[in-house]
Amino acid sequence: MGAPFIRTTKGQISDISAGIVDAIGTPSFFAKIADMVEGYISFEGLFVFLYSEASAPSSLGCFKGAQNFRKGMENYLRYTYVINPVYRSYLDGVASDAYLISELLSPLYTDQIAASDLDIRVEDNETIGYRTPGWPKNMTEVLALIRLPDNKMIEFSFSTPRAGDQTGQCHARLKEIYPVLSSAVLKHYEFAAEDFDTSTANPSQEHWFQSFGEGVLTKRERSVARMILTGHSSNSIVLNLDISLPTVKTHRRNIYAKLQISSQAELFSLFVQKLIENT
Repeated sequence: MGAPFIRTTKGQISDISAGIVDAIGTPSFFAKIADMVEGYISFEGLFVFLYSEASAPSSLGCFKGAQNFRKGMENYLRYTYVINPVYRSYLDGVASDAYLISELLSPLYTDQIAASDLDIRVEDNETIGYRTPGWPKNMTEVLALIRLPDNKMIEFSFSTPRAGDQTGQCHARLKEIYPVLSSAVLKHYEFAAEDFDTSTANPSQEHWFQSFGEGVLTKRERSVARMILTGHSSNSIVLNLDISLPTVKTHRRNIYAKLQISSQAELFSLFVQKLIENT
């Protein structure tokens, strides 16, 4: 069970907001934010990531229990981010807001992961169907996503147990302070642009996603393959690509035949193995 949910007063929220604002422009901005929200939001660990189109995500800090899972964070930043719903949502232009990780999932995403044989921990009791090696087990995430200039994005990822009511409580309180948190991050970006530098981040692996099947599949087949990899059903592909259902089924058959596989799960495994081999 999570910690008891204590209703807050306007004065308490005002104190939290003031503390967040006071952190703007300071060298330890993200650490101070973590300390401030820990007194208000109940969570087990906090990861802060910076996303940029030009590179892989980078870490801006891990706090509280998240410090025990640095290996998982390193694996996420090295390759599993490419299939993560937060990263894919970032590229798709997700709006700034507070989210549950489940809100970003394509309906078929979990089933597709669970049916695959990957170098990740495929586990039914994980919200997104898998767990990056070294990542906290039996946890879910509550997210604060904040879009920045230059098409960058900050993710505050609060880990909470899947069982109990802590996740809902964390989400509710994050929603309460999200406006001031978002405003503070954007203002800090103006004062300390060096904190958002991505020049030393790992090279982006996104090109492997975009070029998957190149030289083997046609351009349209590659588009269909990418949609399958991100959890779209045949009917969803019909709507998104404005083609008929029989055409989608033909493309699926051709993709499997050309890649010498026989199922959607094998397609997913083939793609992830390509990522691992090239990191």
